[in-house]
Amino acid sequence: MKINLILGIVVFFGLATLSIGENIPAFWDTACLLIVAGGALCFGLSASGSFFSNSRLVAASEGAVISGWLGSITGAVLIAGNINGNWEALGPAIAVMLLTVLYGYFLKAVIKMILTSRNHG
Repeated sequence: MKINLILGIVVFFGLATLSIGENIPAFWDTACLLIVAGGALCFGLSASGSFFSNSRLVAASEGAVISGWLGSITGAVLIAGNINGNWEALGPAIAVMLLTVLYGYFLKAVIKMILTSRNHG
């Protein structure tokens, strides 16, 4: 890996972490991460080419975003079906629901940095 790629990824996640501040635990959900990573892996495996080829990485990045949106829609359906007048729980439930989309786009951004590094290096 090139040093500029590693530096770009570290700065990207560093700035994201700084912008979150003390609320880092609110941005962590293992189930959401598994949904996005699993979707990215499935899309990446379904593409052709060598294991870390550009086409597989592009497919994985698209799979991450698609899985993120599907995870959020699934979360919205679950929230709507289980709210039962408990309006205090609505805010935290929506926050967790949106994490899959966030994770999907973060993974897509990292993969885009890898592909940009390959194409322009």
